[in-house]
Parts: sequence; C-alpha cells; structure tokens
Amino acid sequence: MGYYNENVIDDIDPNIVRNPSFDEWFDIVESILRNDEFQRRKLFPHHHNMSVWDHSIFVSFRSFVMGGIFHCDTRVCAIAGLLHDFYPLAWLYNEELAALDNGNYMERLNRKEPLFKRHGFTHGREAAENYIKFFPELEDPKITDAIKKHMFPLTIGIPKYKESFVITLVDKSNSVHELPNPIVVPGMIKNSVVKIFNKQKFGK
Repeated sequence: MGYYNENVIDDIDPNIVRNPSFDEWFDIVESILRNDEFQRRKLFPHHHNMSVWDHSIFVSFRSFVMGGIFHCDTRVCAIAGLLHDFYPLAWLYNEELAALDNGNYMERLNRKEPLFKRHGFTHGREAAENYIKFFPELEDPKITDAIKKHMFPLTIGIPKYKESFVITLVDKSNSVHELPNPIVVPGMIKNSVVKIFNKQKFGK
C-alpha cells in the first residue's frame, strides 16, 4: 500500500509549492500532512478525478491566502481548510482504501441512510469529531466551527466566525471547479450506462 510519502512536498500541486506564500503555509500544516491517517486521504475519492488529499490542500492553501486578505486568523484558515473533509469513512469506493483495516473505511457504503443522515449533511460534524480524535493538540473553537459548518446551508448552524465563512466559500468554489466540463458529461453518462448494462448482461 504505497500511499505514504515522507517527502510530502512531492505530493502537493507544484503551483502551490511555487507560490510565495507556500513556506509560511507549510510551516503551519506540515505535521498534519506527515500524519499517516491524513495521508490515507490520498485514497479517499472526492469529486471528479480528485482525492480528498488534493482537495483539502487546495482549500487549505487558498483559505490561508484569502484569510490574509480579509484579516482573518490565517493559522485557523490553514488548519480548518486542511481538515474540513477529514471524515472517518469514505462515501465513494476505492479499491486500495477497501484493502486497509479490513475494509472499515468502506463501512458507510453498505448502509441505507435517510436523506438527512447522508454524507453531504453529516460529514462536517464527523470531520470535526475526527480531527479532535487524531489532532487533539489543535482543538480550537474557530477550527471546530469552520469544519463543522463548512457545508452551510446544509448544516443547521450558521458559521460563527469569519474564518468559517472563508472555508465555506473556498470549499464551494473549489468543488465547482473540480466538477467535469459540461461538454464531457454526456459521454461520461453514456460510459456509465454501458458499464451497468455490461455488468448486468455479462456479470463483469
């Protein structure tokens, strides 16, 4: 299982590494990036062709930069951005992730859950609980609020701090950009239908 890399900078988008703000950001988040459990997020699928690892780094770095512009606590922005999707169970399948810990990361995929208990509504709270479990030394009211409420307005509570609003806005902006180009969507749908048909017809 080759997800862990001690040379963690190698696994960060080069555009971020070359940014003048990189060193200051990296000093804040390095210990998280080197954590084994966090590096497993390379195996967690996120949106189209992107891992939770990559998505979280983009949100963290861009929130750090934006937080500086709006006179926020940039440390909070960097950490909350990195851990906002640090939920414990995957919501999409990954073969390598399924091989870890006897498939425990895939547990959610076997559940039938009511609408308001599904991933989009609950993973902010789950990530807030999980970051405290793995990084108790980082527990902070602003970080917790930003993680827990980053899916606003799907969350009941309104973000309490300006750092929380930064994470929420950057996350939504990033998620939109990560979606596939509308031009390729019909082809993707066609391929999915063909796969389902073949699986039913030939058992593949």
